[in-house]
Amino acid sequence: MKNTFIPSYLYISFLFLLSFLSVQFVCVAQKKPDIQNIQVTERNDTLNITYDIEKCQRREQLDVSVMVNLESGKQIRPRAVTGDVGIIPCGKGKGKQILWDLNRDQVFINEKITVDIEAILLGLPERFVSRGRALWMSALVPGLGISKLNKGGAHWLMAVATYGAAAGSAVFYFLADDTYSSYLAETDIDKRNALYDKTENQSMVSDVLLYTAGAVWLGNMIWTLAQPNRTKQAKGLSFGGTYDPVVGKPVFAVKYRF
Repeated sequence: MKNTFIPSYLYISFLFLLSFLSVQFVCVAQKKPDIQNIQVTERNDTLNITYDIEKCQRREQLDVSVMVNLESGKQIRPRAVTGDVGIIPCGKGKGKQILWDLNRDQVFINEKITVDIEAILLGLPERFVSRGRALWMSALVPGLGISKLNKGGAHWLMAVATYGAAAGSAVFYFLADDTYSSYLAETDIDKRNALYDKTENQSMVSDVLLYTAGAVWLGNMIWTLAQPNRTKQAKGLSFGGTYDPVVGKPVFAVKYRF
């Protein structure tokens, strides 16, 4: 019975480990958002632009810009725009709306126009991970909480070491138990001594692997406590530059976070 149990245990341990590691390696191919059903109506010097977005996930962020093309060949990038423009969440993707105040931009249109809308996929917004949540993650999957606080990294290798050592410890424990049963049943003195020594060695390896798994797990918890939380927004004065697709110019920004 024990000889058939050990391979089953190894198989279950292997599947258990893969179930955690698969979270780290699963990658979903991202597609470029598709703008559809653009409709334009004008009312009270306001241009109402509606559109739909396909091929984006609900929580993904998009950078949406609009360009108006006149029949004469001139292009206008609206500035006085509100609604679903700039950085927005994908949401349902249906029934998006942009309002362009022609008076504020001092624009008068007396010819046919077409509207182009471009959406750049920015991905999922960064989410704050609390220290308590990171500790809970690391308790279940060593290294996972560290990776969350660090916003990446191959810290999942700690899970491989922990679960691998724990599984190895269990295997050698049952091997030692099986060898000890053979030792009790053996009548030859020399073979009994050899089986006893083998039992001691297997038991020692089981203990060493168990202590190793515990040490890695404990070190992982201490590291999680000490790891700086990079998901937390920094306070104070910051400088930065970007390109505003609505204005069509580079923008320099000074921010202060309280």
